[in-house]
Amino acid sequence: MKKLLFILLCLPLLFSSCIDLDGIQSKAEANKAKYSKNYLDLKIPKINYNNKNELDSLIKITPISKDTIFLGFIIGMNKNEYKSQIKKLRNEGKTITYSNSNSFTSAYGTFNLGGGYTFETSISLQEGNKTITGYGSYFLEPSYNNNGELAKLNILPIEKWDETRIGYKNKGWLENNILKNSERIRNNYFKEVIEENNLISSSLALLRVKNNVLIFESSPIISYVDLKTFYLELLVKAIERDIKIKESKKVTF
Repeated sequence: MKKLLFILLCLPLLFSSCIDLDGIQSKAEANKAKYSKNYLDLKIPKINYNNKNELDSLIKITPISKDTIFLGFIIGMNKNEYKSQIKKLRNEGKTITYSNSNSFTSAYGTFNLGGGYTFETSISLQEGNKTITGYGSYFLEPSYNNNGELAKLNILPIEKWDETRIGYKNKGWLENNILKNSERIRNNYFKEVIEENNLISSSLALLRVKNNVLIFESSPIISYVDLKTFYLELLVKAIERDIKIKESKKVTF
């Protein structure tokens, strides 16, 4: 995960950070009735996602996802189960290669991604009254939490089409299929928090939800992340923000 993080100019991926939640003055138990399962529905804008106490409450009552995501990987699976799924996919005839040295070239230069698996496949999309075809390569970067459970899957897609596609609104094969198999987030406040924390490329970037998994795009990467893990990241950001504010006030002018 460190390599794709570098490509995104140090986008903080803090899922494996050790946080002393007990040190936060949480009102989780007192407010438990307030945070019913309905509040976990991202369509309901009733939670302050910048508030440490509310995030702490959400983290405590939100179970890690067990949802199936891209290529049949399951959030919460361990490393051995992840490798078993790779083996299963290969046995089904899918092309998945492994290399100790992967790289990505962009306008900013060439970046070393390190070791990892890459899924390769023919792709096709319906555009208007015709079907266009191409070839896709998808570098997979799993991220595990402190319990060794898959908490996030970063995907670096490289798609080459057999004919020129014109227009910035043209979405790729991966993104189109994600749109078909996920829901739009209707919680505008939640979307604003994500934008404010620079977790997506722009207001037009992919931002979806599938059961208990958040799916978002921070170009060129598309990520599936467990919702509990995502709340944890927001909590880390809130703590860091408070620390910076306190430190800034200690300066004498």
